[in-house]
Formats: sequence, structure tokens, C-alpha cells
Amino acid sequence: METEKILKWHNEHAWQPFTQMKLAGDPLIVERAQGVYLYTNDGRAIIDAIGSWWVNIHGHARAELVEAAASQLGKLEHVMYAAFTHEPAVLLSRKLAGLTGMALPRVFFSDNGSTAVEVALKMAFQYFHNQGRKGKTEILTLAGGYHGDTAGTMSVGGRLEFHKLYEPFLFPVTTIPCPQISYKDLQNPECHPELYRNALAQAGEIIAARHERSAALILEPILQGAAGMVMHAPYFLRELRKLCTEFDILLIADEVFTGFGRTGSMFACEKAGIWPDLLCLSKALTGGFFPLAATLATEQIYQAFYSDNRMHTFFHGHSMTANPVGCAIALRSLELLEKMDTTLKNLELGHREGLLRVEEALADHIVETRQCGTVAAVELREQHAYSGDFAPRMIQASLGRGVSLRPLGNVVYLTPPYIINPGELERVYDVLVDSIREVIQEK
Repeated sequence: METEKILKWHNEHAWQPFTQMKLAGDPLIVERAQGVYLYTNDGRAIIDAIGSWWVNIHGHARAELVEAAASQLGKLEHVMYAAFTHEPAVLLSRKLAGLTGMALPRVFFSDNGSTAVEVALKMAFQYFHNQGRKGKTEILTLAGGYHGDTAGTMSVGGRLEFHKLYEPFLFPVTTIPCPQISYKDLQNPECHPELYRNALAQAGEIIAARHERSAALILEPILQGAAGMVMHAPYFLRELRKLCTEFDILLIADEVFTGFGRTGSMFACEKAGIWPDLLCLSKALTGGFFPLAATLATEQIYQAFYSDNRMHTFFHGHSMTANPVGCAIALRSLELLEKMDTTLKNLELGHREGLLRVEEALADHIVETRQCGTVAAVELREQHAYSGDFAPRMIQASLGRGVSLRPLGNVVYLTPPYIINPGELERVYDVLVDSIREVIQEK
């Protein structure tokens, strides 16, 4: 199909996410992808340095995942996941439960990160309701969090700039303050109790005062993505887990972004040595090949729904729940991931070396650089809101140099597929530095 017609029909019919269509200009047309590269119809090869919004970890068109999808499509493309089941769903449920050491043995499937969180919120509410504890209806949140763009997930998020518009129809929550601690200070674990003293004291006061009406605390463990790759010490998560246990409040860990090796371990919660009561997963679950999500729950939560009373049923579902193709791809993706320990360590090392170069090249323009597992971030001194033009200019500057970058406010981050090689990663950092310089000079 010729380029002119594609763009004409795009401009007549498309409505893209997080995009002001009037100002966006024509998008690049991607014809195919392989490894870390996106290939456009005008002959360009662009490094996907953000993993297509954090989902792609094995590289595009990974042969093993293509084969898993094709094989399953030839057997069973879909069947409703009620009154029926199938082998891929059973195997994936068992696999995910096993990855938590059976701490979270019950798996509820959905289709994306927002729905995984919505499921957890409803489960937490109904868990207490089914026990006759109908006063525990409120949700506690951690300041700065982001959990999705549906009504429920926006309600429990940090009310970022682009969510404030919708406040009239979001339900009220109680927010626990979250300290802003420098990355340098986070490198000294001995200082963590002192650094988090005030925040934990406030959290303790809030939880003690509201525990009789609070059903759950939801948070992104260790790494808050959309807030600008804000990082926290494992100590903070461990102490919040203790408070939730002490006051009988469920802990919901939103690992939609942080799960599956993103922070260096399979799940971010493992870095703190804790498990939540509900765990939300999506994004990299299928290696970026298929929309699939899962909410994992403890056996205790499941038993509150397991009843002769049909009104104790969890009345929630999606048409494509536990899609066999998605489950089959996820199983193969997890097999690949479990063999990538060296690959993850090499990427972490590459980020550390790259960030040192950024610090040297842009010393006058950055607040700090941060790195957690396979995630790297550069926070700029210049203040650029989500509604400003810094991000669009950075996107265009980097694409013009053959790399896809997409800043979060004044934070430029990298979440490339784990398979990116040293030469490709070095090129990404060169483009990051050159693009920042260009955009800052244009200001």
C-alpha cells in the first residue's frame, strides 16, 4: 500500500494514545521489525530503545515466540475461559505461581496492565465484603504512583498532570507521602532507615488511623515508572509490608512495568524479600507479542470467594481472558527469560557505563542519572511538563538519528529489549546525548 494512502487514511481515521493529533505530524510507518530494530517503509532502521512502551524484552520477531504463537493458532485460537479451560492457561497459571514460590498460587487472567490492577482493586474490596467486614472499602496509595488510565486505576494513581481533568468522576483515596531521595543516597543501605524515617512515621500514622476502613495499599515496588523512573530502597517496601500485615490491610504490588527482569530480579518485590497479597502483571509477560495480563492472589484471598454462596463469586471477566495464544507465548517467553541472567547483567553494566558518559557530556544540564536493573534514566534540570513540547522535540530529534526515545516530563529513560548488544547500546547513548543537546539549544 503506497505511503500517501496510508497517511491519508491515518489522518482521516486514526486517534492515537497520548497524542495531540493536530500537532503530531505524520507518524513513521513501520513495515517490519527484527531484534532491536524497527524498519520503516522509507528505508530507515530505528533502534527501539524503549521496548515499545516497556513490553518488548526479547527483541522483535523472536523466532521462538513466533513459533509458539503459530503452533498454538493451529490448535486453538480462543475459547471462553468459563466452563472451559486449556493446557496453555493451566501451564501458565502453574508457572506464574511457581515463580512466587507458591506464595501467590491463584491466577486471574485479563488483557492489560490497567485491567490487572482493576481486578486487584475489586478483589481487595470484595475479600473483606465476603467476610462481612463491609466497612473496609477504601484504598491507600503511594504518592506519585501510576497504575493505568481506566477510571479505577486513575483513582488510585498519583493524579498526574494528564489525569487531573478526570477528577470529578474518580473515587477518593488516601495518599501516603513518598520521599524524594537522591540516587546517590540510595546507594548506601545503612542510611535507608534514617532517610525513610519521616515517611514511614507518616505512613504508620495514616494506616493506624484508617485501617478499619482501608482494604488495601497499592504501590509500584522499587521503581515508579511514569512518575519519571523514581527509585526507592527495598527497605521502604519491606517496612510498608510490615505495616500492612500489622493492620490487616492487603498489599497490592503493581509490577506491570517492574516485573519479568526489569529491575534485575524476576519481580521487584524479590529485591525486598517480600511478597504482596495481590500481584499485577502484564507488559513483558508475553515479551511484547500479545496483550495478556494476570493478577496473582494468595490462597487466603481465594478462599474468601470459594463459597456455597453464589454472591461470593468474583463477578469480573473479559471476553479474551486466558487467550490460549497469549498463554503459549508467555510460557515460551518465561523459558527464554530464565536463561538470560548473563544478558541482564551485561545490560546493567552497559547502562552504568553509558550513564557515566552522559554525566560527563551533560554535567551542566542534569540533576542526576539513575539506574535500576535494565532501566536507565537521566533527569534534566530543565523543567518540562507532560503537556510541554520538550518530549515531542526529543522524540523527533532521536528518531532523526535512528533511535526511538520517549521522555517522561523532564526524564529521558532507556528500557531497550534485553538482547541489545554493546555496540547498539553505545549508539543509543550517543543519540541520547546529541538529542538532548539539540533540544536544549533550541529552547
